Amino acid sequence: MEIINSKHFLNRKKFREIPNGLAETILNHADEHYKDTQTGYSIAVKSTYFQGKIRELALTYEKTENKITIVTLHPLKKGQKENRIKTKRWVKK
Repeated sequence: MEIINSKHFLNRKKFREIPNGLAETILNHADEHYKDTQTGYSIAVKSTYFQGKIRELALTYEKTENKITIVTLHPLKKGQKENRIKTKRWVKK
């Protein structure tokens, strides 16, 4: 399956100094997968070493029949994942 990086992700990657290959690692080895009921995007969450410490990172992506488009990747703030699950914005896949 082809993986495409959106322009937004490439901008965020540079701004957040995201290492090459990190998005693909999260996509392929996520601890959890969710569906964002507000945007329709898929979310992959993984705890990993990022910017000097272990953090939970959320990878937002869109999957079609032949490709995956990476929309963005960001570290989750404290309580952010739990709040989105509680409000049912994110539902387990």
